[in-house]
Amino acid sequence: MIKKYILLVFAAAMIAGCGNSGFDKHHISLNSPKGVDTHYFPEGRRLKTDGKPYMLFFFGTSCGACVAQAPIVNEIYSEFKDKFGVYGIFGPSLGFDKDIDMVRQHHIDYDVISDKVSVDYFSKAVGGVMGVPAIFVFDGEGNLKKRFIGLTPKATLENEIKLVL
Repeated sequence: MIKKYILLVFAAAMIAGCGNSGFDKHHISLNSPKGVDTHYFPEGRRLKTDGKPYMLFFFGTSCGACVAQAPIVNEIYSEFKDKFGVYGIFGPSLGFDKDIDMVRQHHIDYDVISDKVSVDYFSKAVGGVMGVPAIFVFDGEGNLKKRFIGLTPKATLENEIKLVL
């Protein structure tokens, strides 16, 4: 009788666990006390944030094109922040204090994430990032809709954002 009870409890736990077909993760933002919460669905390779469409901007400071792209992304953030998320993924990290100084120096307003675990998480979620700057645009359901490699004009980004809004 006890074996049947244990088996029943185990089966119920397995069924209950199957209801959440994804992984929740919290990411520390360099410039926001709130941070960024994500939910990854491996079966569809979807990455949801807060339900709004959004972009991931992978960049580094030793890259001239990245330094040129950052103010463009800042303008995008200012223009669309109420209905579209912008997240900067910075790597390699220079160390927490230097990363925060970099955000301030470049007047970045959107959330920037630089811890190695989170940077690797986002990189894997988009299938890997081989060069920067790289921008990945997602719809509100977390589906990757478009990727841009290299310096991307503001008008091109605005057009893509309008397609997912």
